[in-house]
Amino acid sequence: MSAIVLCLVIAFVIAFGLTPSIIKLAHKYGIFDQFDERKVHTQKTPRFGGAAIFLGTSIATLVAGRVAGPLIHWSILAAATVITLVGIWDDYQPMNHRYKLIPEILTSLAVIYLADLHIVSLDGLFGATEIPVWLGYLLAVFTIIVITNAVNLIDGIDGLAGTLAILYFGGYGTWFFLAGDPGISLLCFGLVGASAAFLYFNFRKQIFMGDTGSLMIGFLAAVITLQFLRGNAGLPAGHALRMASPVLLTCSALALPLFDTLRVFVMRIASGRSPFSADKNHLHHLLLALHLPHYQATLILCGTNLVFAVAAYLAQGIDTNLGITIALLVATGASFLLKKQVEGQRKLSAHQRYARPHPPTQSVNETVVRRGTNN
Repeated sequence: MSAIVLCLVIAFVIAFGLTPSIIKLAHKYGIFDQFDERKVHTQKTPRFGGAAIFLGTSIATLVAGRVAGPLIHWSILAAATVITLVGIWDDYQPMNHRYKLIPEILTSLAVIYLADLHIVSLDGLFGATEIPVWLGYLLAVFTIIVITNAVNLIDGIDGLAGTLAILYFGGYGTWFFLAGDPGISLLCFGLVGASAAFLYFNFRKQIFMGDTGSLMIGFLAAVITLQFLRGNAGLPAGHALRMASPVLLTCSALALPLFDTLRVFVMRIASGRSPFSADKNHLHHLLLALHLPHYQATLILCGTNLVFAVAAYLAQGIDTNLGITIALLVATGASFLLKKQVEGQRKLSAHQRYARPHPPTQSVNETVVRRGTNN
């Protein structure tokens, strides 16, 4: 426990100390966030906040791990370093999504092989339980790519990705600590501390984490999810920490990025556009359209995500297909009502603008008569 506290504190202090320097460097060299169709900010804001999160997490994990013993999962930390460098390059010189997929796939293959993270069971999802080893490796790569980019795509308002990181890694870190894997637990709590420090500056609109942070957080969330699935499968039946429906739990814990990405991809494809095209159809865009400030939209989305995770935890033992179907129906219904609310608000605003009384106009004759009277 002392190593975890040490890791969390060191990560917070380092990230908090480095972020102002990153902000100054960005202003000095004019490196700011790029405006596009889906951005909601109007002022120039530095990126690269994810670099402080990564450095704080890495240094804290290494120091705390050295104090507590040889606990570090080197392959995971090395893979996260590669993904962070990809994010830094993308923040400096925006890359086409196709080119980002190449290092993501290669890094995923490397970490899956080195850490042996292939999926061994789908817990009855789509009727499948035990699966072939080759399919387990393919599904592991697919899982990492999907979660990495889903988290990257929902990073659109102040505080959202950072708050989700605290929820994800706080929950995973606690489970791994109780399950007897202090190495992963240290990494998780390092991310919690560094993300908390970043949020101080992010909510003050001084810096964004950029792709540097969102890709790294998404990648580590995916890898640690695979670690959780493997660790849970290794616990004996009846163990207090063994989850009966781990796939349902992980999908629910990542409900916001997974569902929102699926939702906007379907909408874009249905309208004949590329699923990677930029727009303002994400859930956080809809909440902002209701004139909510960023922090309220973030609290609503993260709170909803937490509700899904807790519900899945309480529903352990339910059929995985049934649980995911219920979650999808609830999420789809809620997003539909939200979109209807936004559309209604926009129609009301347009009607009010149209119906607003205008000052009466004067005819030319009335103007001449009045001028003559004044004379």
